[in-house]
Amino acid sequence: MNCSEYLVDFLIKHGVTDVFGFAGGYIVPFQDALYDRPEIKVHVCYNEQGCSFAANGYARISGKLGVYFTTSGPGAVNAFGGLADAWFDGIPIMGICGNVPTNEKKGFSGIRQNGFQEMDIVSMTRHITKLSVTPLSTIDFPEIVSRAYNMAMLGRKGGVVIDLPYNIQKMEVEL
Repeated sequence: MNCSEYLVDFLIKHGVTDVFGFAGGYIVPFQDALYDRPEIKVHVCYNEQGCSFAANGYARISGKLGVYFTTSGPGAVNAFGGLADAWFDGIPIMGICGNVPTNEKKGFSGIRQNGFQEMDIVSMTRHITKLSVTPLSTIDFPEIVSRAYNMAMLGRKGGVVIDLPYNIQKMEVEL
């Protein structure tokens, strides 16, 4: 089971029945994992902002975790409005944002970007989420997913972001 399949399976086991998303190249493995699971209905939105606000509204109405997905860079940034709203109103949502493969990340090189539409989503969302994290290996992936879910749902609820590199989405999870 790869990380994308694991994440979808985790969401299903935790009662998620609907996700909201906008397609893009760096989130395709996660979309493929969703396609294979009829237990989750995928709602395609007109843009990423619509995805995060739809997940936000879904969480408000259902009392469940609202989940949205976007691609890298400007796609992920476009969802910040719904994420900030979840932060201020205590609404449990999870943003799953694709990103460049780990070998294309700029790291501490000092350059502006290395990979296509690479952005440091974790730093950009740190002040409007309860948790924002980029898994860099599969070793701790199950723990990261569980922690993100718990952070969104426990105590004062709020948004979380899993910034998911393309190669990690396709790697086999270490259970």
